[in-house]
Amino acid sequence: MNTFFAYLFLMNPFLGGVAELTINLEDVKIGFYVDKEHSGTLSGFKATIIFDANELTNSSIVGTADASTLDTENPKRDAHLQSSEYLDAAKYPTMAFKSQAIVADGDGFVMKGLMTIKDVEREESISFNYADKLFKGTSTISMSYYNIGSYGKKKPEETQVKISFTVPVM
Repeated sequence: MNTFFAYLFLMNPFLGGVAELTINLEDVKIGFYVDKEHSGTLSGFKATIIFDANELTNSSIVGTADASTLDTENPKRDAHLQSSEYLDAAKYPTMAFKSQAIVADGDGFVMKGLMTIKDVEREESISFNYADKLFKGTSTISMSYYNIGSYGKKKPEETQVKISFTVPVM
């Protein structure tokens, strides 16, 4: 009898149950946009994605990006942004997000959870779509909440950064 249950457990992903998705890490894209002069990318993405669009309460997404991979195509600016004054990548090597709830929203989804940048953790929302084994999404966060350099002294609406991502899964 135990063999039967073990078989069902192992076959669960093939029978329509929730399973961890395998990420095609080579094709992950994470970008950020502040304004025409300030945009860039991050890499070093790692995540665990358990997603079932039909049973969202069983879904969760936990991911990190490597803060030292920030790239604005200006090495001097990158080094400054990775310094202790801004992201402090040496002390806080990753930025993280951990979902707490995923809900349907029109044709897509909204994921609410905790984002951690440096030593600050706060609730954020990320809108995304999932189709053809591809997650695509966006979020806008205010850097003033995360004590990032001179942003910490500004009003949140003056420090907004749009984050976009494309995460292909197999």
